[in-house]
Amino acid sequence: MNRYRIVILIVLLAACAESCSKHRTVQRTETIMGTRISMTVAAASAEEGEAAIEAGMAEVRRLDAMMSLYRDDSEIARVNRAAGMHSVTVSPEMIEVVESAATVSSLSGGVFDVTIGPLVVLWQMRLKEGTVPSDEEIARVRALVNYRNIVVDRKASTLFLKKRGMIMDFGGMKGYIADRVVDVLRKRGIRNALVALAGDIWALGHREDGGPWRIGVQHPRDKDKTLAVLELSDRYVCTSGDYERFTIRENKRYHHIIDLRTGRPSRGTISVTLIGDKGAFIDPLAKVPFILGAAEGMSIVKRFGAEALIVDEEGKVSATAGITLP
Repeated sequence: MNRYRIVILIVLLAACAESCSKHRTVQRTETIMGTRISMTVAAASAEEGEAAIEAGMAEVRRLDAMMSLYRDDSEIARVNRAAGMHSVTVSPEMIEVVESAATVSSLSGGVFDVTIGPLVVLWQMRLKEGTVPSDEEIARVRALVNYRNIVVDRKASTLFLKKRGMIMDFGGMKGYIADRVVDVLRKRGIRNALVALAGDIWALGHREDGGPWRIGVQHPRDKDKTLAVLELSDRYVCTSGDYERFTIRENKRYHHIIDLRTGRPSRGTISVTLIGDKGAFIDPLAKVPFILGAAEGMSIVKRFGAEALIVDEEGKVSATAGITLP
């Protein structure tokens, strides 16, 4: 299931393009990181296209081994286990991911925080039990969430979490992986491609006919309604919504995007779509207007030169100047 409800509205090859084009279009989908990873590339030959996709998938698997909370041997798991005790030597990529997250955290006043893990775990546990966390539990766990308590030593290539019980969670950093995959494709001479991690999409170059990739954004409450059709070249697009992962308890929707000011799932916004040129910033940034709302969130989004489409719980749609609404 496409968890972000973004529909790729493209025709990869028209009949004449198939016979006349100098390139071959190759597509593959795999399940990695517990989600669907899809890549479509235009290459000089089918063999080169397949090789480029395999290199891209290998990069996803490599970074997943580094960033996954569900692997005991991952770098993030080792850093989390050592919280409050000692620093851990990590790869340069791990330093990059944390620094990208810290940049968004700083510019958003901590609205996005990669150390949100303790709150995520608490909510997952209680919802699985059929209840919700108490105010006391939330207050205790919130004290562990603060990106400023991550100590980064670039020279030694180490990370240290100052407090016992801190947990980094890279669930909002898939855009970094998409960036790295696109880098791999470019180094192999690929100039036109789509890389989709679940519904988050890196649109590289153009379609076969030379036009931009066309990506439709569906309404978060009506799958048959399209909010906008985005025309993208060399841009990353992602969507955060309350329909991605949620549970209903006593007629209330509890979703996975937590407002750190309350320690509870945020209210007021149901969907945010962001567009920019760097997934490592755009992916975590999408949580900011979702939590703060359109008015305040838009001002932060614009500092990154990003475009945004926001739907609030009343169904009102807001968008920056670069997005055309029907």
